[in-house]
Amino acid sequence: MMRPKLPVVSDIAAYHHYFNDEVWETAAATICARHKISYMCLRRSPQGENIIFFIDDALVIKIFAPFRENFLRETAALEFTHGTLGIETPELLFVGDVEGWQYLIMTKLRGHASREVWESIQLPDRLEIMTRLGVAMNELHKAKAPLEQDALNPDWRGFIKRQALASVERQRVCGANHQWLESLPALISARLKMLPENYEQVFLHGDIHAGNVLLDEEGGHWRVTGLIDFGDSLCGFHEYEFVAPGVLMVQGSRELQRAMLLAYGYTEAQLDLNLRARLMLLTVLYECSDLRKYALRLAPEAVHLTLDELEAAIWAFTT
Repeated sequence: MMRPKLPVVSDIAAYHHYFNDEVWETAAATICARHKISYMCLRRSPQGENIIFFIDDALVIKIFAPFRENFLRETAALEFTHGTLGIETPELLFVGDVEGWQYLIMTKLRGHASREVWESIQLPDRLEIMTRLGVAMNELHKAKAPLEQDALNPDWRGFIKRQALASVERQRVCGANHQWLESLPALISARLKMLPENYEQVFLHGDIHAGNVLLDEEGGHWRVTGLIDFGDSLCGFHEYEFVAPGVLMVQGSRELQRAMLLAYGYTEAQLDLNLRARLMLLTVLYECSDLRKYALRLAPEAVHLTLDELEAAIWAFTT
């Protein structure tokens, strides 16, 4: 088979330029040949920041963007999580490098990304889904964290410090309104003191959102069938895990956020303003934080809320 002659990229703009190039199908075919994987259909996924191909309906090839350390994080995370949860996670089969581009091959899980079907799901099933996610997160966090894995970034305090230092500029680039940018330094300074000094580091998926939670219809009801995409995994404080599902799946929903948190193990009394304040801080410090996008998910006019109003609108669970 001919070598795919993959592009050499020096920045993210060049990566985006080549992202939809036909050369990636040749690369995927080369990877299949290398691992002696036969197939009837090799199909490119339209989703994701990485280059993803489905091998028939059984396996997934993921070729990683070269600008983040997601390859090392995801391979370490998949090895750690397989068989850990009551819901299915992909099994890592092969890893490798093709012309400098790192890739992995894993099993493909059944189900639909929840964002594809969420609008059609009724409240009782949504409550069951968020309850199951709360239980699954608790199960995941009870497993002994793989702190020996450098790729999973056990230096939580260093991570939080870096995020705090970069947060205002990050939100400026994302188009945050002037009032938010002015208010953020004081919010971060005050609330960093609210994070516990002593805590047990846990393994965090880090990105449990509507694209990574898989659902399937069983007996007329939608249920969680799998959790995918561990490229943002790390070890740290357990409440960081609630940001992605709380903001990107059930933002502004009192009932659904409460279902998740209560199933995780919080008591009614713990669903207070202190928890809300910590979660808003972690929302700001989230690795892919974009406050303007979160506001727009609530309503177009939410981009004009104050930071305090945005917090109350996003995190609506308080008792």
